[in-house]
Amino acid sequence: MAEVTLVIPCYNAADTITRTIESALAQTVPVRIIVVDDCSTDNSFQVVSALAEKHPQIKLFRQAVNGGPGKARNTGLRLAETEWVAGLDSDDFLLPERTERLLAHVRGREVDFLMDDIIRIWPGQAPADGVRVWRDDPVGTVQMGLAEFVRENTLKHTGFRREIGYLKPLMRTAFLRKHSLEFREDMRLAEDYEFYARALVAGARLEVIDPCGYIALNREGSLSKAVPTKAMEKVVAADRALLAAPGLSSDARAALREHLAQSQVDLQWMRLIDAVRARSVPAALGVFFTPPPVAAGVVQRLVKHVLKIPIYPED
Repeated sequence: MAEVTLVIPCYNAADTITRTIESALAQTVPVRIIVVDDCSTDNSFQVVSALAEKHPQIKLFRQAVNGGPGKARNTGLRLAETEWVAGLDSDDFLLPERTERLLAHVRGREVDFLMDDIIRIWPGQAPADGVRVWRDDPVGTVQMGLAEFVRENTLKHTGFRREIGYLKPLMRTAFLRKHSLEFREDMRLAEDYEFYARALVAGARLEVIDPCGYIALNREGSLSKAVPTKAMEKVVAADRALLAAPGLSSDARAALREHLAQSQVDLQWMRLIDAVRARSVPAALGVFFTPPPVAAGVVQRLVKHVLKIPIYPED
């Protein structure tokens, strides 16, 4: 009997979804697979339908309207009936032993979320030549509370694109149901981070281990893809909502304030860009009428922009 359900949200992924699903089918332990098509406009639905006809462990559902990744994931979470559930993006894939290794780790342990570090590759690159997302060196088993988790999603502590919120954990279904945990469907940016942080606020026991075989695919242009200003507004609002949760430790509040400050700088920088594009001097000046640390952060970015220094240098 399968102990794990893999939830795969799919939107216009016809060129990658076959490899993704085949990697799920190739797991060394039985898994159930739920694919949620978010109203794809290519032939993704037809591709998955053909696979589902051959493999009964695949269940395919199509959203009535496009709702974004959070809504598609929630559909899959609601349909999961196994003890554990895990996400898998439609352009990523798994090595065969990944699920078995995760299950071996959680047996006999009081864990609600188990994250293994991701290996990131470029198209055509072998997993053995990829790079780890979170840590370059072995970490063993790291038990992580809310404060540490939030800091591991703050750039000054992690560096660009090394946030732990990118990881795709094995999650205890009963814990999600007990606390009515779902992804925020109004967020199109950092919704994973917000979901995991909210789980920790609810008391989730989270551990992080070394890579077990989740392979994430980089795509050309994905690192510089524009983020809508409204999406960042949602991140700022989410940080404030997390800060308003009762019973937080002083350390957790300090970490959340730090993440909020970073989000506010990101938001004000985007608003400045919007004002320049609109040639609105009042809107541009208004960006700097914010708390001094936020205004200072925007000024720092502006100086880097003028001097052509990358805002987020990469390794």
